Amino acid sequence: MATRLEDRFGEVTALGTSYTIVGAAVPATTTWNVLVSVTNRLTDSVKLRLYIADTSWSSGEPTGGTLKIAIAYDRPIAPGETAQISGFIMKTTEKLIARSDTASALDISAQGVAITP
Repeated sequence: MATRLEDRFGEVTALGTSYTIVGAAVPATTTWNVLVSVTNRLTDSVKLRLYIADTSWSSGEPTGGTLKIAIAYDRPIAPGETAQISGFIMKTTEKLIARSDTASALDISAQGVAITP
């Protein structure tokens, strides 16, 4: 029987224009059901990019073999808004990568249910 544990998988404060991993890679033999909360800390609208990347991703925008899927691409987040993105699953060794189009703009928290056999 699988074990299910509610957990916070990672967070980033004041996310800027560098592609950044949110937390760590999904551990071996684990699957995550993910909810991401994103808060715009600024007084101007900013854009979010959010990806699932392969374990081989190390920097820059995930593309080619490192890109699994784009979850959000230039999604606008209004000033002071907290947006939630849910309904996606991450598998063993995948990474959640985020970027803002504006420096020090977004706080991100990834949480959900971790499932292990």
